[in-house]
Amino acid sequence: MTAVDLERSRSKKQDSPNYRPEIEGIRAVACLLVATFHIWLGRVSGGVDVFFVIAGFLTTVTLLGHVRRFGRIRPGTFLSRLATRLFPSSAIVLAVVAVLTFFVLWPPQWKQTFTEVVASALYVENWQLYRSGIDYLAQDDFHSPVQNFWAMSVQGQFYLIWAVMFIGIAIAMRFVWKRPIKPLLIGVLLLAIVVSFVYSLREVDRNQTQAYYNTFARVWEFGLGSIAAVVLPGLRIPAWVRTPLGWIGLFGIISCGFLLQVSTQFPGVAALWPTVSAVLILVAGTGASTRFGAERLLGTAPLVWLGGLGYGIYLWHWPILIFWVETTDERPSLLVGLAIIGASIALAWLTKRFIEDPLLRPRRATLPGRSWVRTSIPVAMMLVAALVGGASLAAVNNAIASDVASARERSSAGDPCFGAAAMADPGGCAHTFAWRRSVPELDAGEDGSPEIDGSDCATSPTGTQLKECIFGQVGSSTRVVLIGNSHAASLFPAFEKIAVDRGWELHVFYKNGCVFNTAPRLDDSETERDSCLEWGEKLQQRLAEQPPYDYSLNAYSAVKSHFLDDQGNPSDEAGIEGFREAWAPMIERGTTILAIADNPVLETTEQLKCEYRPGDARSCSVPRSKALDDRDLVIAAATDLPGALPIDLTAYYCDETECPLVIGGVKVYRDRGHLTATFASTLAPYLGKAISDYEAAR
Repeated sequence: MTAVDLERSRSKKQDSPNYRPEIEGIRAVACLLVATFHIWLGRVSGGVDVFFVIAGFLTTVTLLGHVRRFGRIRPGTFLSRLATRLFPSSAIVLAVVAVLTFFVLWPPQWKQTFTEVVASALYVENWQLYRSGIDYLAQDDFHSPVQNFWAMSVQGQFYLIWAVMFIGIAIAMRFVWKRPIKPLLIGVLLLAIVVSFVYSLREVDRNQTQAYYNTFARVWEFGLGSIAAVVLPGLRIPAWVRTPLGWIGLFGIISCGFLLQVSTQFPGVAALWPTVSAVLILVAGTGASTRFGAERLLGTAPLVWLGGLGYGIYLWHWPILIFWVETTDERPSLLVGLAIIGASIALAWLTKRFIEDPLLRPRRATLPGRSWVRTSIPVAMMLVAALVGGASLAAVNNAIASDVASARERSSAGDPCFGAAAMADPGGCAHTFAWRRSVPELDAGEDGSPEIDGSDCATSPTGTQLKECIFGQVGSSTRVVLIGNSHAASLFPAFEKIAVDRGWELHVFYKNGCVFNTAPRLDDSETERDSCLEWGEKLQQRLAEQPPYDYSLNAYSAVKSHFLDDQGNPSDEAGIEGFREAWAPMIERGTTILAIADNPVLETTEQLKCEYRPGDARSCSVPRSKALDDRDLVIAAATDLPGALPIDLTAYYCDETECPLVIGGVKVYRDRGHLTATFASTLAPYLGKAISDYEAAR
């Protein structure tokens, strides 16, 4: 990725007196670091933060040039040149990814990829990842071939912010500030840096994964480069000072990714490491090049040439890497990684030579409106990329919706070997454990429970609002309720089916990530813990105000739940007592607690790929010992507790040794730990039988 050559003159840029060859060298080093860490180390290098500093520097130089030459900012000229420089390569990469997605990626990966193609074309990919809560480079997650466009989105938004800021400064200078621009600009930049840096510290502490993509938490990085652009031209720094600073900066840039966990610590205090290092390189390049300075090395012809391709290298290396990993299920070897870098350089050169340069190159003939024509072509290219992504996304959404609906219909068709029924009669349904395809065919991840997954019924992980949804036969004399987090919600299709068949009124209280327990969970953030406990207190008040329920279904995610005692120490006993304390008011009023054992949980999302290949249960299963947690505290809490019925449905997920990912021709999981709604609905007869047996025994 490059910070963009903002002001290309008709002559070669090397002829400009403001040309800084070491900046191209920084780009070369940074883009190679980014590619190296992505390909071989599966980590983040901090190179993107260096790009942000350089972008801030060059953008400010350009905008100050507008003020000096024209006395004001020309936003049309500024943005049109950016579009001409940025859009062509981005549009080509996005279009190529959109086409190859259908041929290379798995169907469950299509929707995410096309969604991000559209977001990238609109320069909001960072906010798409922010909203999705995707952990950068998390090994168990799928990363789309355009996820790297988050940095381009942040940078594009920065250009708009800086243009508006300079326009505001220009207006202030005309009507209010009658003195030179430099003091005013420095003051505004310092304020922006401080506010953004403080904000980034807060956001990293609150939710680092989201903060990583937050433009406003990154503004200070651009601001550092901008301050350098304003201050350095007026300084005369001795060579004996600049030389060691340059080498310290270069060492800092190269060493950052090796010494820091960038993806889990940035953009807070830790991001000062690469950003200040980049500023030191800029300081070293102020004035004549020194004989032994780092800027002399960075200004050598090979690095300058490679830096000129840095933008394309950044764009191309990531999709090539993702396509390789998803096709082979392997991380690149040394030779494969070198081939990826080589291919990225070659594609970057071809894109620059035959697409970027012709659009940037001034025409010899003077043609009316030629600037508009040269700008409209890149804009049109990006719009086409967005339309291709949008059309593909619409087609995929329609196909998925139809496929999921068809799968759900089959669960009510009475097939004696469909879904969980195959585990109830493994002998008679042996033929279903080998398959050519399983339902839903396209994307099991979309086979959830839309009735309660939406905002109308689900409270967010940090929310405290109490939301109640009602299903089944409203007004029935038998009232039941489902309470819990997403693992309880996974059983909604089964419980709803029972309620409809038996004429019950079903209520749902669902808070994502929150266990109906009075003890906090170690695995939650402090904000999530506090909100969960507050939500639980509100729920208890609501339950006390309503007529008692006949049954309350409770389940939770056993694998990731470690409860804390009053001293803040992990304690299974505290978790068991927390369940019983939460249930006690309901039991006292005559409600029977249906405590459901947790479903199996996979180790990685990569295991889900086998569901989409022809196979059998032996080749598409996980060991029971790894998929189930022997500390299922909800069962322990309900055992021998009057008014509570422990229900273990494990026999319908697993045999004695294995837990198949496809049962009775149905995909069991929509992600690592949640059931598909289609499979969950096939559990209804067995959950219903457990309730009926309990009623008969009373």
